[in-house]
Amino acid sequence: MRTTFPLKALIPFAATAGNLVFGLVSLVLAASGRFEGAAWCIVYSAILDKADGTLARALKVEGAFGMEMDSFADYTAFGIAPGALTWFLAAAHLEGFALVLAALGGLAMPLAAATRLARFNAVTHEDHRFFEGVPTTLIGGLVATFLLSLLDLSVAPGISAQWMIPACLAGGWLMVSRVRIPKIQRQQRRWKDVGQSVVIGGLSILAVFQKAPEAHFLLGSAFVVVSFLRHGRFGKEAPPVSGTGGGER
Repeated sequence: MRTTFPLKALIPFAATAGNLVFGLVSLVLAASGRFEGAAWCIVYSAILDKADGTLARALKVEGAFGMEMDSFADYTAFGIAPGALTWFLAAAHLEGFALVLAALGGLAMPLAAATRLARFNAVTHEDHRFFEGVPTTLIGGLVATFLLSLLDLSVAPGISAQWMIPACLAGGWLMVSRVRIPKIQRQQRRWKDVGQSVVIGGLSILAVFQKAPEAHFLLGSAFVVVSFLRHGRFGKEAPPVSGTGGGER
């Protein structure tokens, strides 16, 4: 049976495709030893991932196709790309047991991302207020900006590679955890909407000019910590989390 694909759906599709492309470019740059550029590509993927869901909802073109396409893009950009970045950085600067640990850290990201995305797509009921666990988009962005912050602070690449190991392991655990993370959505009070837009817009501008990765990392980390302190974790009988469009997951 043939299904129609409205032309306006091409707009969020372009954002999702851009997310995927930046994830693939990150892999190429990491393999070429251009680690800073690879990390910024993951940040750009995160920005486009946030945009595709927002655009799909605004244009009322959410659907199963967008969800599946978004999952492939997210797995590439926030699972494979951060893991590959960690491995190639470690392979260039570490050896012996430290390199083995880096391999485990690098594997944690794609394995956790795959587990989270499969869990997300396998259920049908949606919690409209919270994610269960930290979205792959946020974790991928945090891992990338963590490395960028270390490099921006002139931390030696070898030391940075060692720090990426616990960062990836912690990121993988947070993705599959039961921590409650509020969904960023329209607020009842207009000033909160304006505040969200200003923060997201400001961070996006900084990313375009590749400035202040510390701001991205600190704000993202604070969001996760405050979410845990305010909302805790889901219980054993938590409502499953799913969706029908693009965006964070």
